[in-house]
Amino acid sequence: MRRVVAAAVGLLAMLGARPSWGGGLEPVRLPDGSALPAVEFDRHVASLFGRLGCNAGSCHGAFQGRGGLNLSLFGADPARDFQAITRRASGRRVNVLDPDRSLVLLKATGQVPHEGGQRFAPGSWEYRVIRAWIAGGAPRDPARPAPRAIAIRPAESRLERPGATGRLAVVARFADDTEADVTAFCDLRVRDTEVADVTNTGVIRGLRPGDTAVVAAYNGLDAAARVLIPTGRTVRVPDVPASDLIDREVYAKLRALGIEPSGPAEDAEFLRRITLDVIGTLPTPGEVRAFLADGSCDKRSRTIDRLLAHPMHAALWATRYLDITGCNADAMEGPPELHSGRARLWHDWFRARFAANMPYDRIARGVLCATSRDGRDARAWVRREAEHNRRLRDGGETDYADRPWLDFFWRRLVNGEASPVEPLAERVATTFLGIRIECAQCHKHPFDRWTQADYRSFANIVADVQFGLTPDSLAAVGALLDERRKADPKGVLPPIPRLREVYLSPRSSRRLADPDTGRPLAPRALGGPELPDGGDLRERLFDWLAAPDNPYFARSFVNRVWAVYFGAGLVDPVDGFSVTNPPSNPRLLDALAADFVAHGYDIRRLERLILNSRAYQRSSQPVAGNLDDRGNFARSLPRPLMAEVLVDAINAALDVPGDFGPDAPKGSRAIEIATNRVVSPDLARAFRAFGRPERAAICDCERPKAPALPQTLFLMTDEALLARLKSGRVGALAGSDRCDPEAVEELFLAALSRPPSEDEARSALDHLRTSPDRTSGLADVLWALINTREFVLNH
Repeated sequence: MRRVVAAAVGLLAMLGARPSWGGGLEPVRLPDGSALPAVEFDRHVASLFGRLGCNAGSCHGAFQGRGGLNLSLFGADPARDFQAITRRASGRRVNVLDPDRSLVLLKATGQVPHEGGQRFAPGSWEYRVIRAWIAGGAPRDPARPAPRAIAIRPAESRLERPGATGRLAVVARFADDTEADVTAFCDLRVRDTEVADVTNTGVIRGLRPGDTAVVAAYNGLDAAARVLIPTGRTVRVPDVPASDLIDREVYAKLRALGIEPSGPAEDAEFLRRITLDVIGTLPTPGEVRAFLADGSCDKRSRTIDRLLAHPMHAALWATRYLDITGCNADAMEGPPELHSGRARLWHDWFRARFAANMPYDRIARGVLCATSRDGRDARAWVRREAEHNRRLRDGGETDYADRPWLDFFWRRLVNGEASPVEPLAERVATTFLGIRIECAQCHKHPFDRWTQADYRSFANIVADVQFGLTPDSLAAVGALLDERRKADPKGVLPPIPRLREVYLSPRSSRRLADPDTGRPLAPRALGGPELPDGGDLRERLFDWLAAPDNPYFARSFVNRVWAVYFGAGLVDPVDGFSVTNPPSNPRLLDALAADFVAHGYDIRRLERLILNSRAYQRSSQPVAGNLDDRGNFARSLPRPLMAEVLVDAINAALDVPGDFGPDAPKGSRAIEIATNRVVSPDLARAFRAFGRPERAAICDCERPKAPALPQTLFLMTDEALLARLKSGRVGALAGSDRCDPEAVEELFLAALSRPPSEDEARSALDHLRTSPDRTSGLADVLWALINTREFVLNH
């Protein structure tokens, strides 16, 4: 009998027929009081399951659940969801004969125990919607126009004050250009739950002054809108010229929120901040004294220009780009003893370009479109690579930094084999577009528009890139080996290392197919055009990226630079560009990106623009009303130092040269160390404590965002650090004829880039008087200074 009923239910659902015993159905009332005259599966039921997280019948919010019911994430694939609900499990999930006995209702309301718990109550409006659909025969009309886009209206809401409320509506536009309010069927969230909250009916409530984004998801579509909660104060925000594009937009946002900006940073604070940010170390006591004594009105702009031209500026940017492009010794080919050298060449390649202020688009093309031969034939390339590897093994200089291409970006191994297409494509997306697409590899991206087909189409752009040896290169290697055997019959010369190259294979078998149909997918840029096949598809991708109207390329880099100097991006995280993560100040990001493109992707000019702004030069000291501001740049927010910069800052405060053992020549800076696998145990311990990344993850997520306990313990107890405290600066001061007040001031200038306050000087001098000897007393003072938050943070 059960099989007969199940078959009948399936037949009714298939035909879309209403059972004769169903009678008339009254319209369902939605939470806002409006009537839903007809319940449709795609527009209402599938999206409702997605909003409630009722996937898999167990309703615990996973896209693949228990009990065999696997629904698409957030209702992104209604057709597949319909099949799962009505056709599988012998049709027991819906019961058109007795809708209230349907498993999808019994489990969701908690009447049948399951892991997900109750998702809605019997008799609730959600219950009535789903029940009405079941009672109507559980139909689906595949011919109904599908939604093409959703939008939140208004696009920006301004509440009067904290505690005030407003209402948002989510409107879907369908394929036939009709629109419908779908607010009740959306998943609604706020990005910053400390600033506001939102109900499922679109009521937004301000919690504290600030701004955030409200995000809506409906049938695989996403939208976002901004919500501002002003303080209610009238604030003093200066007027700036329209040409001052940074402060113009920052002040406009602060004025709208009623947040007063802090004043300018004092000279000592500014000098410390910009020196750490631009060249990755502390200013010397002499530099601090000279800057404080300089009375000229242009001293800050001159200091900015001097630091941007400093050789360590390029070294610091090169280190940042080793993180961004994933320089990981563990993924390199060849003998391990060459990995550190290869990482150094990777660093040298970027350093040379940042030092020359090469336009960003040219740097990007040198990475994205790289191959190994540089136009050479196989024989010439093999000879050059053999000599290159010999010099690298012997510690000599090579010409790699002068080469036009960074082929290391593509020379990655996974479990000893050439990297699959997928991680290469993901790395390209994060590096050049600021987009994380890895979630779309297995299912529709939960917080962005990318589907599995989008992911695979994009990956096919790089599918023809191979890492190995072409037949002609293999023949050239054989010829070189024959020559070597004839010239060196006794085998005295070192062997020729195994050679591999990055090359294009037009007959690649690495292309990915459509996950649903198995058919070939044409290469396509993310959110961009289909790329015509043939030749190097990466060149066509680059042409699209470098177009002035590209939505990602310039914005992504501008955002990274902003994050370096402010501690957070306008889009944060910096590789988190998505529909559901809008910029905190979109007008500012657009203006900066347009200016960057208009001036030929001039990196130095962009940095100068940011560093000379009032927003960058603002004090870190809060004023009334801006203490809690995080994303509007009302003040300079304290931020942690990179591990390498903190190591260099410690050495600068102690006035001891960098001694990193076999990892770098003595006197080198930590920001010049390229490899992520250092040999020196002291340096490895410091890097681990301060959070230097492994460069294994394909995201900007490995460096810590705040100081942690291991860092504190290291600074307090590390034996190698404590042993160096009495040398360098402390030893020189202890043996000098400088009086104690002068010595204390020198230590403060060296560590904190400012003179001590009266109380601080008194405490330090009291300690010196009670110390067993001057050296120990001065070492104690310096130890105390490097253990302050003021030292380990930039502010």
